[in-house]
Amino acid sequence: MRLFSLFLLLITQVEAKVTIEQWTTPEGAKVLFTQTQGLPMLDVALNFDAASSRDGDKYGLAMLTNSLIGTASTYHTEEQIINQFESLGSEFSGASLKDMSIISMRSLTRRDILQSSLDLFTEVVTKVDYQQRYLSREKKQTLRAIEAAKQSPASIANSAFSQLVFNKHPYAHKKIGNKESLEKINLADLKQHYQHYYVAKNLTIALVGDISKTKAKQIARQISHGLNMGKKAKANPVVLPLQQTQAVHIEFPSTQTHLLIGQVGINRSHADYYPLYLGNHILGGSGLTSILSDEVREQRGLAYSTSSYFTKMKSNGYFLIKLQTKNSQADQAKKIALETLKNFRNNAIDEQKLQDGKDNIIGGFALETASNANILTYLSIIGFYDLPLNYLSSFTSKIKPISARDIQKAYERLINMDKLVILSVGVKK
Repeated sequence: MRLFSLFLLLITQVEAKVTIEQWTTPEGAKVLFTQTQGLPMLDVALNFDAASSRDGDKYGLAMLTNSLIGTASTYHTEEQIINQFESLGSEFSGASLKDMSIISMRSLTRRDILQSSLDLFTEVVTKVDYQQRYLSREKKQTLRAIEAAKQSPASIANSAFSQLVFNKHPYAHKKIGNKESLEKINLADLKQHYQHYYVAKNLTIALVGDISKTKAKQIARQISHGLNMGKKAKANPVVLPLQQTQAVHIEFPSTQTHLLIGQVGINRSHADYYPLYLGNHILGGSGLTSILSDEVREQRGLAYSTSSYFTKMKSNGYFLIKLQTKNSQADQAKKIALETLKNFRNNAIDEQKLQDGKDNIIGGFALETASNANILTYLSIIGFYDLPLNYLSSFTSKIKPISARDIQKAYERLINMDKLVILSVGVKK
């Protein structure tokens, strides 16, 4: 077993050494590039600071703006765009989160295919033609999703938890908005949002594939040159800590209670990022081997699964313990989860749990950079959140020296047991 662990460690050290090149285009777009060989593919991700935290009071605006990119351009209809990407064997997609809005493309690197794909991709992104028929269609689909979410206790719980933790911060609302906010959004709003935020200085370009740096520079320049230069979006305010515990129950006719416990968390540059990361892996981030799973599931049978995690946002995300249990066991499960968190916060874990957590993270880290898609995600994160270029190559070396005391003190500094959100959704017994 020790030899196998050593083998995993060795391949991790080899595969995690991803070489990242960074530069800025003349228009002001930040570019991160990693050359990979063997697979004749190129992955491109355009990451704009244009997500739901930029909605203002028109919740859902950022998602609508992003989702209509690719429906029509100045020169092509939606059907023509779809057919051309398919004929080239290329993939096009978009997504909008709370911090970043993303537009992605994957293409073969054969010269004629790549250039045709890039020309179409650049046109679709930089020559967007927002049309009312597509906005109306997207609104109808979003309204159906909003209505469906009302029937899901998990969706209700997640939405309510964000609102309680983030309060009046731009992170608080659902990225798809609500019925009232969608009714206020018109075509002019989408165009204005696009013109303001989809600009070169507000863009991070991630490129991963079997191309040279010279070619990568040409591609990045082609994309950013088609955009207005614009300005980088102003930073959102920092999410402030909670002032007191908020215990909230939402009545819902379900057979199980969804229990969420947490508070304001961290961003990726937080001083205790690594001990908190390792600590969470041991507490509730490692599935059935975690402390929470042992206490709640294995010893007491209160839940099929339970987990904990940090959402790491630019302006601070949240820390969350999450589980589902029978309505009749909700109070007991809540008590055990809180006791487990308190004990983890106040006492150093034993050395075996610490070593097992380190081995698990280090042994599995090779998989994090085993594909172009994963590397692309990391490049996007590194560029968008202004992380050091050696973030990947130095990750395991930051984990190794962490002590049980380091973890305990980090949790002691962050977690305030008197200022938690304790949310339950289900039938009150």
